[in-house]
Amino acid sequence: MSRPTVVFDTNVLVAELAFPEEPPLCVALAESGVAEVAVSPELLREFAAVLGYDHLPLAGRAPERRQRAVERVVAVARVVEPAVPIYAAEDAADDAVLECAVAAAADAVVSDDYHLRALDGLVGVAVLTREAFLDRYTDLS
Repeated sequence: MSRPTVVFDTNVLVAELAFPEEPPLCVALAESGVAEVAVSPELLREFAAVLGYDHLPLAGRAPERRQRAVERVVAVARVVEPAVPIYAAEDAADDAVLECAVAAAADAVVSDDYHLRALDGLVGVAVLTREAFLDRYTDLS
C-alpha cells in the first residue's frame, strides 16, 4: 500500500493537539511518515483561531503553546492553495476541507464531524473517522 495523502479536519487537530489527555495518534502517524498531510492556509488559520477558544485547555495558556501546536502541523504538512471552490457542505469550513483535499489530490479526509462524513466520496475523496484512519494505516508504521 502506498503512502496516502490526507487532510486532517480541524476537529482532529484540536482533539489531538489541544487536549493534553488525548494522545495525538493521527498526528504521530503522519509524523512517522506513514501518511502525507496536506493543509491549506485557510485551514491553518481556522486551527489557530480555534485553539484560542475559551473552553479549550490551550486558550488560557501562553500564546507560544498555541503557536507550537500550529507549527507542529506545519512541520508535517504540505501547504496547498485550493484553486477550485466547493459549495457542498452545510458549513463553509467543511467546504474548505474538501477544497484542500481536492487541491492536494488527497486519498482521504480524516474527520469526526458527522456533517463532513456524510459527504464521503463526494469529490472523489474518502472521509474517514480518526478510528478508521488509525485502523487502516497503523500497521504501516
